[in-house]
Amino acid sequence: MTTQPQPHPLLILYSHGRTPPLHPPPDLKFDLRTISNPPKALRAVSDGRSKRLREHLLSDDKFVSKLGDVEERIGEGMGVKMGEWEEERKRKKSVGDEDGGAGWGSGIGTSEEGEVEREKSDQIDGAEIDEEEDRSASVDDADDDMVSHEGPVLRVGCFCALGHHRSVAFVEELARLKWPREWRVEVVHRDIEKKKGWEDCWCRWRWCR
Repeated sequence: MTTQPQPHPLLILYSHGRTPPLHPPPDLKFDLRTISNPPKALRAVSDGRSKRLREHLLSDDKFVSKLGDVEERIGEGMGVKMGEWEEERKRKKSVGDEDGGAGWGSGIGTSEEGEVEREKSDQIDGAEIDEEEDRSASVDDADDDMVSHEGPVLRVGCFCALGHHRSVAFVEELARLKWPREWRVEVVHRDIEKKKGWEDCWCRWRWCR
């Protein structure tokens, strides 16, 4: 009897400016503008990837507390995603068995099913969703790996005013937390190069564990 391989959850962490919002909307969204900005002199010579800037923010109790809160929300959110994914896998297997094996192995859901799953995930506790802004977004920020990934995917958006410092540092620190070994973690800094005039440049950092 052939058994299906265990899924590898994919966690995608986005940093970005307030506008435009991510499109499609992330499963969880967090506002970092309540965190005090680093000193102007430090911001002028570095972005949120800088160790010095991150260390400055890590000295802020509010920043550290936010990290802990978001870590917990991500764990809960991924748990929901894994449950939904497992149910969908069972449903597809059942349909495939009834059809003589057809219907399994084509990935998770069609575009219509994917939309239903995204709507469900928008209701995960802790997500801060601005539906009006999400509908107004014209840029598609969906990750190609998310579409082809065979397993549950959780997309987390962290934003500040411009997407250069607080949100970038926050995502960098989130990525350094001790997530389960079977998770794949990907970081996308959407707006970090905008100050240089490269409007469409994304800086990415990715690894598998």
